[in-house]
Amino acid sequence: MTAIAIHIHQLGFAPAGRDPVFADLEASIACDSHALVGRNGSGKSLLGQLLAGRLAPTHGQLIRHVELGYLPQRLPAFSGSIAEALGVHQKLNALRRIEAGSVDPADFETLADDWAIGERCSRWLADAGVSDALARPWESLSGGERIRLQLTRLFESADRFLILDEPGNHLDQRNRRWLRERLHAHAGGYLLISHDRDLLADAGNIHELSTLGLRRYGGGYDTYATRRDAETQAAERQLDQARRELRALDQRQRKEQERLAKRQHKADRERANANMPTILLDRRKQRSEDTQARLHTAQRLQHARLREQVGDARARVEAHRTQRFDFGALAATPSVLHLDGVVPPHGHREPINLHLASGQRLFVGGDNGSGKSSLLAAVMGRVAPRAGRIRRGKKVLLIDQHYSLLRDQQSALDNLRALSPGHSVTRYREYLAGIGLQRERAQLPVSCLSGGERVKLALLVLDSALEPYDLLLLDEPDSHLDLDSRRVLEQALADYRGSLVLVSHDPQLVAHAGIDQQLHLKKP
Repeated sequence: MTAIAIHIHQLGFAPAGRDPVFADLEASIACDSHALVGRNGSGKSLLGQLLAGRLAPTHGQLIRHVELGYLPQRLPAFSGSIAEALGVHQKLNALRRIEAGSVDPADFETLADDWAIGERCSRWLADAGVSDALARPWESLSGGERIRLQLTRLFESADRFLILDEPGNHLDQRNRRWLRERLHAHAGGYLLISHDRDLLADAGNIHELSTLGLRRYGGGYDTYATRRDAETQAAERQLDQARRELRALDQRQRKEQERLAKRQHKADRERANANMPTILLDRRKQRSEDTQARLHTAQRLQHARLREQVGDARARVEAHRTQRFDFGALAATPSVLHLDGVVPPHGHREPINLHLASGQRLFVGGDNGSGKSSLLAAVMGRVAPRAGRIRRGKKVLLIDQHYSLLRDQQSALDNLRALSPGHSVTRYREYLAGIGLQRERAQLPVSCLSGGERVKLALLVLDSALEPYDLLLLDEPDSHLDLDSRRVLEQALADYRGSLVLVSHDPQLVAHAGIDQQLHLKKP
């Protein structure tokens, strides 16, 4: 029997002064392969932090039976060296001093008999494809290189249960294959928080977090998707049936009330003209009122039961309702993109000559560290290329991996108003509701939103634009998006009529984007 890694009992979390994100979660997670999925904003990353002990729950219980390793969804910004980012600089410095002849007890205490730390770090760097230079600035690495380095370090402890939040983000196809191989070989088990369909295909257990709680499905994405689609269709049928029954009940009750009103009116007339003792007339009236009261109570209970059924069915439908983007309404502008002998600021060293005509789409591929993101930053005008000249339209939108067009301390509503002016407050709220940011969540600072919600908010800038952009630059726009939203983005890009430069490691998204040209950068 497989050992239990984590036991969850009545777990809940509510930020101070706000409604609970989730409540009363129950699960036993074995030392096996698991994946956690769910809509953006459902609390997956928050649950991962709770399981890893990075946050304390507001109620409920977590029992951890094994040692855990954790990779957050977003690595914090860090201005120091690679060694400092990996937390090994103190040991390496102590080892260097000891090898130089130091007998200081503090150095030996810092090293803690970890004499192989230097070889281990070299192995990490080699495995991640990074030059053996721990003194290099951490920020000089690409997003994929940073992720692989952290993963390499975590995988070294074979008996550790790993909680990995979107580990495939920023990894190129080669590194994603490497990640799948390492996950398959990892004996300690893992919980993968991901929307990557290839990674989900390997999971033996898929758990979905939604407004309905935490639900375990069978293994593999195909099994999960089939069962979930069937449940969604069943919920929609149940909602439709419950609504029909509620309408029919309302009609029956109206007719019954009309019939009772007529009987009461007739009884009142007979009472006025009857030649009967008052006590008999009063008794007859009381029986009629008692009958009406019992009928009214029964009708109220039946109506409440049906309304509860409608509410339950609606909740199941809402938990799986697909959110939408629409990029197809605005026509392509006549502007084009020219790269004349351009060498990106980082990575790729060969000159690039390229012409992108109006409405055409360019896919930029390459390994992690080849300079894809820096090329888009140069096209945007944020950094200068090492050589060459860039000519582009005036109205350009870049949605990068860090959602840098958003202001973290402003609300989603204020961000959208600033980036896409010209709408009424009601229309802005309609746009935000379309991506699940309703009421209170529309007023939260962007820093409080999930990664997927930030991507959707950034994409809304294009969706809500009153005038077309000359050029759209998308740097891994599918990162952090939930499964439904990825499918919606694929369709939205297929319908989009403007000029586009796309960086992505997802072959399905690239296939749907209608690519006209491809540019593959090389890592030096």
